[in-house]
Amino acid sequence: MDARVIVVGAMTRVADRPRSRRVLRLIALERIARGVLLLAAGVYLLFNLNSDFGRLAERVMRAIELDPRRPFFHRILAYLHHLHASELRIAAIVALGYGALELVEGTGLWLDQLWAEYLTVIATSLLLPFELYELAHRPSVWKAAGIIVNVAIVGYLAYLLRRRVRRSRPLEPTATGERLDELSR
Repeated sequence: MDARVIVVGAMTRVADRPRSRRVLRLIALERIARGVLLLAAGVYLLFNLNSDFGRLAERVMRAIELDPRRPFFHRILAYLHHLHASELRIAAIVALGYGALELVEGTGLWLDQLWAEYLTVIATSLLLPFELYELAHRPSVWKAAGIIVNVAIVGYLAYLLRRRVRRSRPLEPTATGERLDELSR
């Protein structure tokens, strides 16, 4: 048997094969990094509601030698110049909330908590339709890559959860001896 469920108080931890643990740790690191970045962005936005983000973006573009007069970059700069404090406040609150969720998921996955796997599957699955809508309306390689990563994470965690649920269910003996066959797998 390659998976055991260990019950510690009200928390459930899962002891699994090392390969599964490594993948979960990678997912946890990705979630923690994204959570920290979102929290940092949310805090920055909250403390800079009256800043001209268009001017800031233009300086960054020039520093990395991008031409802000190119049509694509010009549209971005024009949008950023016209942001209102109320829009920035809403974006900051969303970034803080989503960042906190990502940190909770990542920390739970890192600590090998079963609830964190469920939370990650549910939260990521619920956001996929919004990501697909955004990809359909404003396609980009980064959005497509993000969706692929999230679908892979949901698929992998769903596979692990299904396998663990199967292994943790008590098997009922039958007259044909199926129970022994299932235990030997």
